[in-house]
Amino acid sequence: MKSKAIKEYSAKELDRMALDMSDVKPMSAAMRRKWEAAQQTGKRLNQRTPGGRPQKTSTATSRIVPVSLDPSLLSEADRYAKSAGISRSRLVAEALRLRMNQTAG
Repeated sequence: MKSKAIKEYSAKELDRMALDMSDVKPMSAAMRRKWEAAQQTGKRLNQRTPGGRPQKTSTATSRIVPVSLDPSLLSEADRYAKSAGISRSRLVAEALRLRMNQTAG
């Protein structure tokens, strides 16, 4: 594999290139819309305003819990979760809540 030769510049040359405005032109209308959309997205992320999934508090974070399941039950659960459009983790959590609510009542 050939490596490209890297040209080294002096600090004075780098300053000159950084300040060169010869190829700068005004933004088109499409570029302006993209720029403004990116600014709005950045504001939402920085201000933590609604617009995405809310961040969990440190006490509400999920924990990984190893559970043993019969391989056929696991396959059946995975097929069901996929057809229902939910994760395996959510399926297990909902099943636990349902079972605990049935036995508590």
